[in-house]
Amino acid sequence: MKINIGGKNIKLTDPLKKYVEEKIHKLDRYLVGVEPVNIDVELHSSGEGKGQPRETVEVTLKMPEAIIRATETGEDMYGAIDIVQEKLERKIRDYKERFLSERKQKVVDGADPRELKKIIKRKRFDLGNPVSEDEAIDRMSLLGHDFYVFINEKTGLQSIVYKRDDGGYGIIESK
Repeated sequence: MKINIGGKNIKLTDPLKKYVEEKIHKLDRYLVGVEPVNIDVELHSSGEGKGQPRETVEVTLKMPEAIIRATETGEDMYGAIDIVQEKLERKIRDYKERFLSERKQKVVDGADPRELKKIIKRKRFDLGNPVSEDEAIDRMSLLGHDFYVFINEKTGLQSIVYKRDDGGYGIIESK
């Protein structure tokens, strides 16, 4: 298991790094036989400013068949690390249970479990004329949706604008 630890607006001290590594290594018992596993840990601090400082931990676990991500924000970095580790344990257990139940189902039915997951609805629509990112945000708001698919007038590429949990917006662009 390879662990990459990074930080933003925070001094990564040796005790903090060691604490993160200890917590992440507790996941080893759930990842037996899974190779390779890369784990990216990002620690963020809002610093001293208005209001109380907020500490955020983001962990992305990359495995051959899946990517699992957990995030936690709190007033204490160590507390946030503890909660993220618990979230990851739960998500890994859930993933393994689904994976094993699909494998058992395949043996019982003789069918590929991925084939059993049917797409219920398929919708096709014209993306229309290219629009600016601001116009796409306005259209998304008017529709009351959390995302909006459009052709970006700057790049000419299909893009998706979406609402972020922090109140901002994000853009996903095709290549």
